[in-house]
Amino acid sequence: MWLVWAVLLLGVGLRVAYVHRPFDHRIENPWRQADYFQIAKNFHEEQRNILYPRIDWRGDTPGYAEMEFPLLPWLGGLLFGLFEPKIQVLRSLAAAFEIAALLLFAALARRLLSPWGMLLAMACFAVNPILLLSASSPQPDPVMHCFSLGAMLFAWRWYEGGGTSSLLAASLLCGLAILAKLPAAYLGLVLAYLVIRRLGSRALGSGVVWPAALIAISLPAAWYLWVHRFWTLYGNSLGVSNETHAIGLDMVFPPSFLLGILKVETLAVFSPAGWLLALVALRRPRAVEFPLIWYGAAMMFYVAAARTAADGWAYYYHGISVAPACLLVGAGAVTLWNAAPAVFLGVSPRWRRLASIVLAVICVAALLGYAGWRIYRRDTRTYGEALYRCSAQFRARIPPGGRIVVRGGTLHDEYGRPVAHNESMAFVWLDRRGFSYADEELSLGTLADIVERGGRYWIVTRGQLRAAGLDDEAAQRYRLLQRCGDYLLYELAGDVSRGDTAVGDLKPISSRRFGGMWRSPPGAIRSSPAKHEECRRDLAAAVH
Repeated sequence: MWLVWAVLLLGVGLRVAYVHRPFDHRIENPWRQADYFQIAKNFHEEQRNILYPRIDWRGDTPGYAEMEFPLLPWLGGLLFGLFEPKIQVLRSLAAAFEIAALLLFAALARRLLSPWGMLLAMACFAVNPILLLSASSPQPDPVMHCFSLGAMLFAWRWYEGGGTSSLLAASLLCGLAILAKLPAAYLGLVLAYLVIRRLGSRALGSGVVWPAALIAISLPAAWYLWVHRFWTLYGNSLGVSNETHAIGLDMVFPPSFLLGILKVETLAVFSPAGWLLALVALRRPRAVEFPLIWYGAAMMFYVAAARTAADGWAYYYHGISVAPACLLVGAGAVTLWNAAPAVFLGVSPRWRRLASIVLAVICVAALLGYAGWRIYRRDTRTYGEALYRCSAQFRARIPPGGRIVVRGGTLHDEYGRPVAHNESMAFVWLDRRGFSYADEELSLGTLADIVERGGRYWIVTRGQLRAAGLDDEAAQRYRLLQRCGDYLLYELAGDVSRGDTAVGDLKPISSRRFGGMWRSPPGAIRSSPAKHEECRRDLAAAVH
C-alpha cells in the first residue's frame, strides 16, 4: 500500500507542478488555452450565464461561440471574482479534474487487477505525458477525462452485478463527458457492449436501458443543438462546425494516417515496452475483455476522426485511450507473473517474473522520459515568441476600446478541407477584442470590410504583407504606429471608441441556407453597429 500511495502522490505532484507558469509563448495548444481564458474572463466581466460563452475574436458580433459545454471557463469566471483574472486559476481547475481522474482510475484498476497489475497500471497513468500536459492546460480534456473515468467505473460496477442506479449514474456521467468534449461519444459503444454482454437478448426490453440511453444522449444533444445556432448566426466556432475531423477516401490510399495514430499511441500512451505487455495480456482474453473493448472503441474514434486524431498537434485527443491502455499493460504484467504453466511463452517462472518487473520499469521510465521531453520542448519553444514580446509593446499604443485585427491562420488543411483558423493568443496578450482573418482572405477589400465593421489596429508581419502583395499599398493607405522586429502595428481608418466608424453602403454579399435561416458565410461583410441600429429603427417604425 505504501507503493500505491507513493504513486498517487507522484501523480498528484506532477499534475500541480506547472500550474504556476505564466501565459506566454511557452505553452502547448496556445490557441485553445487562450480561448478558454477569454471565455472565463468574459463570464466574469460581461455575464455569467453558462449558456452564452463569448470569445474575444468576435468582430462585430456579440461573441457567442459554438463550443463544448464551458464548465471549466465558467467555474474560472466565478473564481475570478475571488481571485485576479489569471491563467493560473484555470490551470488549477484543470489540475483538479485530472487529479480526480487519477483517483477514479485507481478505484477502477483496484476492481479489475491484482495488486501488482494495479500498481503498474496506476504508475503508467500517473506519469502519462498526455495527462500531465493536460493538467496544466485550460481546455476541455481534463473535464472529459474525469467524467469518462467516472462513467466507466459505474458501468463496470453495474456489469459486475450492481443495481439500476449504477447504470443510470454511468449514463449520466457519459453524457457529461460528451458535454465536456464530443470525442467522449465513443463511450456509448463501451456501454452498449456491457449492456448486451450482461442482458443479452433482454437488453432491448429492459426497463432501465432506454432511460439510461436517453440520459446519455439527450443532454449533449440539447447543448450542441443550442450552440450550433451561434455558428449559423455569427460564424463563431471553436473547431466544431468549422473544422474537418472525419476521415475521407482521399486519406485511405495510402493509409498514412495510421502511422500518425500509431506514433502517438506508441510514444505517449503505451511505450514500446507497454505494447509488449499488452500483447502478453491477450493470452488471457477473457480477463482483459473490458479494457480491450474500451481501447478498441477509442481506436475506432481515432480512425473515424483521422483528419484530426492523426495529426501530431492533436496528441491530446489520444487521452481517451490512456486508461484502457494502462489496464492492458497492468494485466500483461500480471499474466507474466502469475501464469500457471511451468513454461509460459517458452520462459520459466523465474525469468517471467524478472521480465515482468523489467518491462514494467522500462514502460514507466519511457513514459516519464517522453513526458519530460515534451515539457522541455514546451518550455524552449519559440513559436509565438515574437508576437508575445511585441504585444507587450503594442498594448501601450492601443486604447482599451480599440478593436485589433490579426491573422488567424489558414483556411484549409493539406487535403483542401476547411479548418478552424482563429489563433487567439494575441487577444489575450493584448487584452483587446477584435477581428481575425484567414491567410487566404488578406486583401485590401478584406481590410476595408473590417474597418467598416469597427476594426482599427492591424498587427501584421512583413512576411504576411509580402505573401499578400501588400507591401507598398499598406504603407500608402495606413498609418504605421510602431515597429517591433518583423511585426508592424498599423492604424486603420475610423475610431470605434468615438463611434465615428465609416459606414457607407453595404456591398452585395452571398448568402447560404443554414439551420433554417439565411445568413452570410463567416468572414463576409457585415453591417456596423451604427448601421444595424439605423435599420432596426426603420424596421420598428414600419412595423408600427
